[in-house]
Amino acid sequence: MTVAVREPAAPLSAPPSPLDDVLRRVNRVRISRGADPLYELPAACTAWEGRGCVLERAFEDLGVLVVDYRGAYGRRVEFEHGLGDFVRDFDAGRYPELLAGR
Repeated sequence: MTVAVREPAAPLSAPPSPLDDVLRRVNRVRISRGADPLYELPAACTAWEGRGCVLERAFEDLGVLVVDYRGAYGRRVEFEHGLGDFVRDFDAGRYPELLAGR
């Protein structure tokens, strides 16, 4: 007698990552300001090391020089980004995969 074993179906797509939502939100800001969307968040150092945080690098072609918990600022550009929770988590080291040189 043969018994058929049913294997679970493979997922249709990769499981969602907390960074997926952040990337979608970054892309909404970029598109609203006339820039191309990103396919992934750039790697960066921590904000304390001075070479640019992830969001500074994601927005640098928009003229952004500094990103804090509420907004992004540069020459002739200033806007609220709504990504404060992500920035706090990044600063707390919760996204080590986004740090360059690690």
